[in-house]
Amino acid sequence: MKIGKRILLGLVAVCALFLGIIYFWGYKFNIYLVPPSPQKYVRVALKNMDELGLFTDSKEWIETKKKTIEDTSNAKNYAETIPFLQKAIKVAGGKHSFIEHEEDISKRSMTKYIKPKAEIEGNTLILTIPEFSGNDNQASDYANFLESSLHKNNYNGVIVDLRGNRGGDLSPMVLGLSPLLPDGTLFTYVDKSSHSKPVELQNGEINSGGSSTKVSDNKKIKKAPIAVLIDNNTGSSGELTALCFKGTPNVKFWGSDSAGYTSANQTVYLYDGSTLQITSAFVKDRTNNIYKNFPISPDIQTNNAKSSAVEWIKSQIK
Repeated sequence: MKIGKRILLGLVAVCALFLGIIYFWGYKFNIYLVPPSPQKYVRVALKNMDELGLFTDSKEWIETKKKTIEDTSNAKNYAETIPFLQKAIKVAGGKHSFIEHEEDISKRSMTKYIKPKAEIEGNTLILTIPEFSGNDNQASDYANFLESSLHKNNYNGVIVDLRGNRGGDLSPMVLGLSPLLPDGTLFTYVDKSSHSKPVELQNGEINSGGSSTKVSDNKKIKKAPIAVLIDNNTGSSGELTALCFKGTPNVKFWGSDSAGYTSANQTVYLYDGSTLQITSAFVKDRTNNIYKNFPISPDIQTNNAKSSAVEWIKSQIK
């Protein structure tokens, strides 16, 4: 009987401990004993912004947190809190941060897959790199199309056209272009505490945390002049793909300043299925230049980026 009581007490203690963990830290895993009130929902969102956002050491953020709690104190549902949280996340993480509703996430998952293009103009291979959003099979198709285009065509130089590429999943873009990039650190994420996390390319794989894909042939293509085209619609992962080429030999950037979303977002799931996309790190290129949501400036500012790049490549061929 005493043994039975001890076992029962032990089980009660374990359950109490488990419930306590969920009560105090369950929000980190989006686990709750009961549905959170709109006010708890707001506090959880603000706490995540506080922990991850790049700009939460400011007086403005302290005031924003307080005002957001006050403005949502009478909210009757989660939807009523979103406009206030949208304002708050911009203060915590800057312009690249936002809240995405569950229905928007569903719509994004149904976005039509756009395949990259490869064309030969004269002796120049022109690769059009669209933004990518898709499943693992599409990611593999995207990356391997670019890789095979680089290996099967005869050309003297390459144009990497990232104009209009607003981002998405970084991995298939970079892996597809990996024959042009040296293995090693492509760029580095730097958080508000100056902690660094390098994004590395090695043997046809990248540790970016995106889709899990690998190119079939990672043999490097050397000495070909490379023109990277950017414009004000090149943003987010499109910009990071461009930055992979910074500091590498035989590369020039053409076009106009990029959109200036040179940072990394971390996804946090909220109780109702919405997500916080909180900017948690800036980006440092291989030349140690740090981009804090700054645009990338091309080496050559021009409205005729493609034709100018083709002429430059011709001039590089001896």
